[in-house]
Amino acid sequence: MSKIPWVIGAVVGLVLGYLVGYNNIYVRQRGQVQLKQRLVAQEQADQEARQQVTELLDQIERYRQQLPPEPEPSWLVDQAVAASRQAGITLSSIAPGAPQAGKFYTRLSVGFQFSASYHQVGAFLDHLERSPNFVRVENLDVNMVRGPQGATPTVGLTLSTLYVPPANSLKAASKKPARKSGAAAKGGDV
Repeated sequence: MSKIPWVIGAVVGLVLGYLVGYNNIYVRQRGQVQLKQRLVAQEQADQEARQQVTELLDQIERYRQQLPPEPEPSWLVDQAVAASRQAGITLSSIAPGAPQAGKFYTRLSVGFQFSASYHQVGAFLDHLERSPNFVRVENLDVNMVRGPQGATPTVGLTLSTLYVPPANSLKAASKKPARKSGAAAKGGDV
């Protein structure tokens, strides 16, 4: 009979040892493994997001190459003069518009007037369309003017484009802190 209590004590000791070992070692290690798996998954997601942001900034920079380097309408005038020369047109009037600033871009516009044949007007618009630069034609107005050599179209149009500052300027503009108002601006409690 003396062996039975000893065997029961050994079995109870083994069961308690198993439960203590399971809860103190296995469960804790399983929790650490799960935490490390979540951290690895989060780091992979962060790396993928950084890669996507880098690709988007590169794409924005490639698009920016199609836009003026400065927020000045003179770039747009140069584009129109080059297209008009290629089409054989002499511009009779150039009227730069005031730049219109937005949060992340500035809209530039210039009004033009000229007389030309329909073929020259088509060639002018074709040169603008085929240009590697982003130029938008707005307010195209064609009127016929009768002259000694027949009717000649007189064209009035507005060209516009956007100036987008470099990507690092966009980051700085989007991270500017909001202005405090009222008591908070004066150092008081809100």
